[in-house]
Amino acid sequence: MSQFKVSFALKQHTPIIHFQSEQRGATLRATELKPKFDSFLLEQVEGIPFKENANGHKSLDYKVKIEAKTEISDIETINPRNGKSIPNPLFFGNMGDGEKKRFSMASSISVEFFSFNSEVLDAIKNNFEAFLANTNFGTRQSKGFGSFYLKKPLDTSLIKHKVYSFSSSEKEWQENIKFFYAFLRAGINTANFRGIYAKAVIFTYAKSKNITWDKKAIKSFYLDNNENIENEKLMRDLFGLSSVQSWMSYKATITKEHQEIDRFKSPVTFKPVLENGKMRIYFWADKSVEKILNKEFIVKFDRKSGLKLKTPTSFTFDEFFEFAFSLDLSKHIDLQYHSNPQYTKLVKMFNEIKESK
Repeated sequence: MSQFKVSFALKQHTPIIHFQSEQRGATLRATELKPKFDSFLLEQVEGIPFKENANGHKSLDYKVKIEAKTEISDIETINPRNGKSIPNPLFFGNMGDGEKKRFSMASSISVEFFSFNSEVLDAIKNNFEAFLANTNFGTRQSKGFGSFYLKKPLDTSLIKHKVYSFSSSEKEWQENIKFFYAFLRAGINTANFRGIYAKAVIFTYAKSKNITWDKKAIKSFYLDNNENIENEKLMRDLFGLSSVQSWMSYKATITKEHQEIDRFKSPVTFKPVLENGKMRIYFWADKSVEKILNKEFIVKFDRKSGLKLKTPTSFTFDEFFEFAFSLDLSKHIDLQYHSNPQYTKLVKMFNEIKESK
């Protein structure tokens, strides 16, 4: 191999959602990988030489080539949420008439880097595995899509944050992430999760801090005409801002407005990795939640306005996770649901997470 090149063989663990996935070879794109890897290296490698354009954008001097083998059988159509088919648990697109996105899996994939700069090439050699450990690709990447890694077990020590994990069958990993994430953020209702009901963990956490969480505050203000709510905060949006939300049981639309913030990506990332025929779902939270703390939003209920809610002044996911995984689920979830298979699944998840800490 040329002294100016370095290559890696990758394994794809979960489908990437791709707008060109009806084509052979549609997979991980260099146009997505390079900017992400540039940012990672600039953050991790002190003094790495870079180029800077007139707009102040920094990039590194290397080229990347991706070669992948995909077959038509590796392409899967994603069902839309139109009431006519069973929708995908974690992807909400394909609703309009535009170009449809599909799942794409590569049976083999290699990434080759080329650079005349030896410092840059050494940085690539020493940091590409860590980059893959911390990164997913494509649409809905925080929910586990587009998970790639080297052909070896995941080295969790390379992940920059505290890592937790639980196991899943390869077939059910999407359903299990949806179920687990809903329990943390929004709660579980009997209609969506096969006859089990449970309050959201973030609600219980807020209550432990004497905080009135946003859903109760919105209902009190707009439905009960109660303006004397104490210590109300936006809590669910710490998991990612839902600027428009449908409350189906009230046939209402909730909107949240901020003069500077219209989007906030979830700080929680799931990275499923296929190990010994089973999917291991690793997850962690980054520090980006700090960007949304102590921010005030105007919260509207359909056309009604007047409620202003702030996010809390302080919050860390590591503290929240410690609280969550110390919960006694037998008390948190009512006894009538303990015979439900979903309750058994949740208990198993929590036990595995505690062991993985």
